[in-house]
Amino acid sequence: MTEVLQQTKLAAAVKRITMCAAGTALLATTGAASALEVKVGGYVKTDVTYDLDQDLGPSLSATSVTTGAGADSEASFRMHSLQSRVNFSATEGDLKIYVEGDFFTGDSSELVSNSRHFRLRHAYGKVGNLLIGQTWSTFMDANWVLYPSTVDFGGPAGATFVRQSQIRWTLGDGLDVALENAENRVEGETTRDTLPDIVVRYASAGNVSWQVAGMFQQFEVDGGTADGESENNLALTGGVNVNWGTGSLSIKANANSNRYTYYGFSNPAAINNGGSIETIDHSAVVAALNFDWGNASNAKTTIAFGTVSFDDEFLGTTDFDTVSTFHVNYRWSPYNNVNFGVELSQADIELVNGDDGDAARVQFGAQYSF
Repeated sequence: MTEVLQQTKLAAAVKRITMCAAGTALLATTGAASALEVKVGGYVKTDVTYDLDQDLGPSLSATSVTTGAGADSEASFRMHSLQSRVNFSATEGDLKIYVEGDFFTGDSSELVSNSRHFRLRHAYGKVGNLLIGQTWSTFMDANWVLYPSTVDFGGPAGATFVRQSQIRWTLGDGLDVALENAENRVEGETTRDTLPDIVVRYASAGNVSWQVAGMFQQFEVDGGTADGESENNLALTGGVNVNWGTGSLSIKANANSNRYTYYGFSNPAAINNGGSIETIDHSAVVAALNFDWGNASNAKTTIAFGTVSFDDEFLGTTDFDTVSTFHVNYRWSPYNNVNFGVELSQADIELVNGDDGDAARVQFGAQYSF
């Protein structure tokens, strides 16, 4: 009887030890899980566009404007949900991982299924001050205050805009340096990338904020009569944003040749008569006025103008000489996570040969975030 009692006590002790061990493991697991924060977000957006003059595509495309005798004047209606996107983020201490994609592809038919492929926008990891992966270029506005809010998916002509893989180090106090993927082009030539693009940016914060950035890149021809020809290039950008009461005014300027400028990315360099590479310089300006109406539906208005002008010395007669866009919108949020917007936009282009054209669009957008 005593032996049985001892065995019973031993079994109970083992059970208590096992339960304590399991509880400790559970607490450890729970603690680890609580330190890792995983989020799923994104939104569903539907755009309704009515082009008054020419079909400008799912997103306002100034390059779609026809000029001269070939310019048409036929209205065009379109409705799509391509901008809808999904993102995933995981954060644990100083570590952050972010992946995002949308469906803004042109690889399907609208006849039956309207199927679209999911495309990658962002995929990067960040630990402390080090970021490695694909995201917005360091040459762009750090806080997006210099990039106007438009209902249209695309932004104004002349804005700095590119996503690419990079290694970025934040030095603190608004200073960033980065090595970014090079994807250079020379008009009519095959090129190879021999160095990463090197970007340095400084951005300040506050009611009056400003930013400057510089980028060094190298062009090199691969094959043909100009094989091995190379040229270095430096691009600059800067901007200022002033907040006051219920509104703000932002002005941004870009200078020199680079593919980081919206509508300036096609062929930033060419071969001159001597067989050497010459950069096709351009200058660009973006100005925007933002106003908060201060009503219950959190209504806002943005008026934005952007233009980019090219040095036409090495351009063909049918290449773009200037590209300009104009946007004015009214956006409101009647419910949490629900945003509506209406916008009038116009694109104007002029070719090197003097031909010009313009087209206007009216757009409505409905966005539901989660």
